[in-house]
Amino acid sequence: MSLMIALSILLAAPDAAAAPQPLVYFDMQACLQSLSDDTVLRYDALKLVASLQGLVNRDKPRLALRFLESDGRNVDDYWLDLQRKGWLKDTPVEQEKDLAALLRRFPEQVTGLVLWDQNVAATANVAATVCGVEGWLPVRAGGPLIGLLEKAGVLPPVKMDLTGKFTGKETGSAKCDAYLWAKREYLDTGKCCAQILTTCGSPDRGKCSATLMANYIDGYSQAPGKPGFSYPDLSNATLTNHDFYIAHKAFFFDLSPWGDEMPVDDPGQPVGTDRNTLIALLKSQYACNGGKAFTSVGGFTPWNLKYTNNGPAGGKHEPVPTEWEYAAVLSAHNALMDADALGLGCLANASAYMHCPLKEHYTQNPRPAARSLEAKTYVLIYMGDYDAASWLSRSIPRIWDDPARGTMPIAWAFNPNLAERVPYVFDHVYATKSPNDWFIGGDSGAGYINPNLLTGDRLGSGLPDALPLWVEHNKRWYGQFDYSITGFVINGFHGAMPLNIQEAYTRFSPDGVGMQLGFKERIVGRTPFLRHVSDIYPDGNNLGKAAAEMAHFARSTKPQFLIFRWILQAPTTMKGVYELLQKDYAKEDWEFCDPYTFFDLYRQSLEKK
Repeated sequence: MSLMIALSILLAAPDAAAAPQPLVYFDMQACLQSLSDDTVLRYDALKLVASLQGLVNRDKPRLALRFLESDGRNVDDYWLDLQRKGWLKDTPVEQEKDLAALLRRFPEQVTGLVLWDQNVAATANVAATVCGVEGWLPVRAGGPLIGLLEKAGVLPPVKMDLTGKFTGKETGSAKCDAYLWAKREYLDTGKCCAQILTTCGSPDRGKCSATLMANYIDGYSQAPGKPGFSYPDLSNATLTNHDFYIAHKAFFFDLSPWGDEMPVDDPGQPVGTDRNTLIALLKSQYACNGGKAFTSVGGFTPWNLKYTNNGPAGGKHEPVPTEWEYAAVLSAHNALMDADALGLGCLANASAYMHCPLKEHYTQNPRPAARSLEAKTYVLIYMGDYDAASWLSRSIPRIWDDPARGTMPIAWAFNPNLAERVPYVFDHVYATKSPNDWFIGGDSGAGYINPNLLTGDRLGSGLPDALPLWVEHNKRWYGQFDYSITGFVINGFHGAMPLNIQEAYTRFSPDGVGMQLGFKERIVGRTPFLRHVSDIYPDGNNLGKAAAEMAHFARSTKPQFLIFRWILQAPTTMKGVYELLQKDYAKEDWEFCDPYTFFDLYRQSLEKK
């Protein structure tokens, strides 16, 4: 009998070992609702869970959150359901909603705390950096979460305390002192991850990613004008976005790009200290990767609360110029933006779903056959802005499942580099595309950057020319997803595109380039360049207004080629506007084209001239 038992155990062992590890689906909504009605407590709980998620998901998907509601559905339910029909079909899912129970599930990752100082809000971001590198969970010093965890018997020991550590002695700004301390500890040359485009797996202390950074709002109050700290809008706090960057040991910051004013969150600092600190971080990041790769920076300037003239933000600059200034500083230092901007900036579960396996190569629809020019008004609708993983992932349930998708040709401007953070989106849209769905690069290719700042003086950065590196970066991403058109290149304040940069774009975007500003030549080799004529913001209740705005640009001389930039619009809206143009402005003979047909016909018109 004992021999038979031993044999049965031996035979069963391989199956037991092969049993897949469950994915815990944590109901963050229910957890937050179970806590007292204290926005500080709820903020701190969400920050803790998102940080834990980044740690436990490094090697495999073990923890996903149910958090985000948008357009009448739970976005996280939507994506989990799709993953379970695909690459996670054999992974068991276990539900959880109790915070203490969640921490008990992952004891190997709940080994210590780093306390951040609410009197220096930047330490919330410093603590996120520490979490990624050291593995210690960030908690507000003196906050209500500590008591809750202690009462539940799950309070880890304090391994690092940032309270009172930064006083402004170094720069005149406690905020900037905190970031410069973290820079020396975790980012300076010799202390960053040597691997390019991968997670740094070294257990050594003090190693950040060489190719990822995270610009997310720090612990600053989400309700300016109120005493103390208050966080009424947790989705715009973008805490759930932290997980991916913690998983990859990225360096976190939140700094103003302006050098001519003091930021509202640190009004006593010497003018320009924020900007100088930002540049110092980017220079150190450049030293980490040796200029061999671009750094992708997640997040966006928190323009509703800081650094602009928007209401409580207290600055003198408009939001869009602030965006452009920030983009310029990044571009001059070989960094590009994955722009999780306010409104749709919340993204959950990137650290879990980053493990979605991508194919080495995806193929678009067969290129359309060449056509002859006619006396028409040819239109390309640039369907953006999808230069942010958060905007793309959050919008897909609404725009991709729209019943009119497939009825008209659409140029979806899904920046291909976003597949680093949301590979599941790209795998899904390529598997379910219709013959009328086409994919093009958005601003300004495989990442939001000002290409004019990749050469020359580069805002005095002292960095060498990065244009060849930009070409190779784009060739990699465009090659994987079969892209050959860039729909919108932004140069911000930095002028028309010179010929040498146009020539660079022909190497990875040979079939066409749409522009924010001008350019030296309309055609380079066989690559046509064309400036957008206008941004159009259709109102679903008055599509006739959008049709009239577009018709305003039509001229009697044909053929004519018009690129209109639409933001976050659905196929149903596009179809409705097209039908109104055909009905009310029929004499212009409108044709909405796929991007390949549009640029090929435009090329023909240029070559005839």
